[in-house]
Amino acid sequence: MSEIDVDARLIGIIGKPHGVKGEVIVTLLTDYPNTIKRGNILFFDEKCTRKAEVENIKRLKTKKAAGFLIIKFKGIDNKNNAESFKGINVYRDIRNSPLLKENQYWSDDLIDCSVYTKECIFIGKIKDVEKLVANDNLVVEIESKHYISGNIKNNILYIPATGDYIENIDLKCRKVILKKIPEYI
Repeated sequence: MSEIDVDARLIGIIGKPHGVKGEVIVTLLTDYPNTIKRGNILFFDEKCTRKAEVENIKRLKTKKAAGFLIIKFKGIDNKNNAESFKGINVYRDIRNSPLLKENQYWSDDLIDCSVYTKECIFIGKIKDVEKLVANDNLVVEIESKHYISGNIKNNILYIPATGDYIENIDLKCRKVILKKIPEYI
């Protein structure tokens, strides 16, 4: 697989081993954990060169375990081997990602989009998307002097990614239009 035509999406981070048979606890970074299934091919690098097949998967049913899966990858057969994968990112080839409905977006597709008010005043660019319990927040680095104030630390503006604040997202033009700016400014 050529580096040029591969687009990977980060879906998790391997944590500590679980048991002695090579299972690992994976902290999920995807909103679609149910799409990770036995037989899936996942990758341990962004270029999708280090592949691993999901041999078995356990979904934990407790609230405390939400956001985690126990995954057994083919070829990782003991605790010592599993320990060597701790901290490694897990990726999915974008071609194997679930299809999104209209007005749904992958968080990482929003990175580096320009943010404007509905009056077409440029504010800055999205640097990250924070996943919170209630909603996601767009982390916008302010580049417009008009919006830099003493109330904003490090020129970063946090905008809830909800219909109350977002007017339009146009990924083709790499633009996000806001309905309003959060009231705390």
